[in-house]
Amino acid sequence: MGSDAIPLVPAVAGGTARARARRALRAARIIHPFPTLLNVAATLGLALVASRGAPQPVLLLRMLLLMLCAQSAIGVANDYFDRDLDARTKRWKPVAAGLVPARSAAVLALALSAASIALAATLVASGFLLALLGLACGLAYDARLKRTVFSAVPYMVAIPTLPLWVWVTLGQWRPALWWLVPVGALIGLALHLQNTIADIEDDTAGGVRGLAHRLGAGWSMRLGWVAFGLALAMTAGLVPAVSYDLRWYLPAAAVAAMCLAASIAAYALRRDAAALQLGFGLLGIGSAVLATGWLAAVTG
Repeated sequence: MGSDAIPLVPAVAGGTARARARRALRAARIIHPFPTLLNVAATLGLALVASRGAPQPVLLLRMLLLMLCAQSAIGVANDYFDRDLDARTKRWKPVAAGLVPARSAAVLALALSAASIALAATLVASGFLLALLGLACGLAYDARLKRTVFSAVPYMVAIPTLPLWVWVTLGQWRPALWWLVPVGALIGLALHLQNTIADIEDDTAGGVRGLAHRLGAGWSMRLGWVAFGLALAMTAGLVPAVSYDLRWYLPAAAVAAMCLAASIAAYALRRDAAALQLGFGLLGIGSAVLATGWLAAVTG
């Protein structure tokens, strides 16, 4: 054997290692890392607002781990229950691509759910119950509600549940926070409809008949804008009834209004998939800014 053949063994081994690493990274997408980590970051941000920048470190760590496990469980369950639909329209997803066996996905979703419940049990009773409610919303959406006219309900419940859970768990409850329920429900409806539009044709072809699919893309988009606008108007209408620190609220409301206007303008200028994605992203940013500013204004 010539000396020039010697490097081939480590080269092949290195190539195999890289291939395995790429495969592992693709399989890891089963937890839906972007929305999962976004929710973990949102929990951190809300905890800092609720505690005025000084959350109890060990309690905060438990909350962040709980959110990581719960959102990962919801992401895995989504891929498990959508595996037949994904096999036709999103073959790159881990279960549909065969990177993660369906049985393994089911076991992982159960294990992550159990870990979430165990972590929630270390919190105060109200925090435990709200954590279970948030987890139940995500799993119910994955398992059944996504395909029904009630598809928006998990979003409308889960969106206000997150900040309520943070404030209750940290012992920072305020009566004014009850207004999160209607405001958050409207934001949840808007985000659900806008998020669904991009996949509405593929989902409909696969037999999904959620609220957006029944309304159609045009009406879903309009209703999403209206719902977000009503949420913004409701926070403004509460100014006489709720004690606000306007230094927090007014800039947040202005950013939310600009995001709504930009979302509408994006679609008016370019009626394509990119405009739909941009519009949803803008409403997502507007929702986060409005919620954070409103909460800081009410609890500051």
